[in-house]
Amino acid sequence: MLLLKQILLLSILSLSLYAHALKENYLQVDYNQTTNILNINLEVETRLLQEKYTFMDDNKNEIVSHKEMRNHQKVLLEYVTSHISFYAKEKPLSLEDSNISIHRYDEQTYMQINKSYQGISLDDLEVEYDMFFELEDTHKLLIHLSDNRGDFVLSKDLQHYKFTSTVMSQWERFIVFIQEGIVHILDGLDHLLFILMLLIPIVALKGSYLQLFKIITVFALAHSITLFISGFGLYVPSVTLVESAIALSIFVVASLNFFKLYAHVNYKIVFIFGLMHGFGFANVLKIGQVSDTTSFLVALFGFNLGVEFGQIFMVLLYLIPLYFIRDNKYKGQVIKVVTFVTAIISVVWFLQRVGLL
Repeated sequence: MLLLKQILLLSILSLSLYAHALKENYLQVDYNQTTNILNINLEVETRLLQEKYTFMDDNKNEIVSHKEMRNHQKVLLEYVTSHISFYAKEKPLSLEDSNISIHRYDEQTYMQINKSYQGISLDDLEVEYDMFFELEDTHKLLIHLSDNRGDFVLSKDLQHYKFTSTVMSQWERFIVFIQEGIVHILDGLDHLLFILMLLIPIVALKGSYLQLFKIITVFALAHSITLFISGFGLYVPSVTLVESAIALSIFVVASLNFFKLYAHVNYKIVFIFGLMHGFGFANVLKIGQVSDTTSFLVALFGFNLGVEFGQIFMVLLYLIPLYFIRDNKYKGQVIKVVTFVTAIISVVWFLQRVGLL
C-alpha cells in the first residue's frame, strides 16, 4: 500500500504541473466591407514567454518588467511570428511593421500585436497557429470576429481556421460554445478533482443516488450563478484570487474526506465553493464579447450548458470505479490515498497561483 501511495503521488504530481492554464491568447479580427480594410489584433499572454526566455530578466530579480520585455521585444516577436501565420489566397501576410505594445489586463501581462491590411477579403483569410503547445498542452487561441460573424477556438488538436464573411447563426454560435464548455470542464483537472471530492462522502457513507443528484445540482446551481454574474460584468474578481480560491476549495474538501469528516461536505459548503468555481469558468467568456445582447446571451447559455454536459459525463465516469470500491474492504485505504494526493496537489496549485512556487 505504501508503494501504491508513492506511485500515485509521483504520477499525479507530475500531471499537476500542466493541469491548469490561467490564460489563453486572443485574436480579434475586424473587417470593413466598405473600405475593404482588415484589422488583426493579437493578444499574447506573456507568462509562458517569461518562463521560456528567462534571460529577459536583465536585473536578475526574478521579475520580468514591462521595460525588460520591451528591451527584448524583437525576440518575443520572432517567437510569435514563428508560431502564428496568416494567409490570403494561400499567400503569407507579413506581421512586420506591426504596432506592438506591452500592457496589463486582469493581473496578467500581454504583448499586443496590431496590424491592418488593405484590399484583402475576409473570405480569403486563413490562420495557422501552434504557439505554446510545446509548453502547455491545454493552451488555446480564442478568436473573435466582429459584426457577429462568429467565435472560434484553436487548440493543439485544431490549429487551422479559414475565415468567412458569412454571419454566424445563433444556433451555430450556441453549438460552438457548448463544445467549448465541454472542453473547458474536461481540460480543467482542478474542477474534475473537486467533483471527485464531492462524490467521496457519498461512496464512504453509501449514500443514495438522490443525495448524489442533490450535491451535483447544488454545485451546478452555484457555479451557474457566478458564471452569469461575471459574464455580465456585474462583478469580476481577479484571476489570481479566483484560481487560488479554487485550489483552496479542493484542499478543504479533500482534507475533510481524509479525516472522515464526511458530514461537513454538505450543501452549504458545496454551494459556497461552487460560487468560486463559477468565476473560474467565466474566464473563458472573454471570447463572448460580442456587440449585441442576443449573441452574448447565446454564448453564455451555450457555454454554461456545455460545462454541465461535461460535468455530468465526468460524474458518470467516476461512478464506475467508485461503484467497485463502495463495498470493498479496502475502501477506507483507497479513499485515504486519493484524498491525500488530491490535498497535496491542491497545495501545489495554491502556492503556484499566489506566486510562492
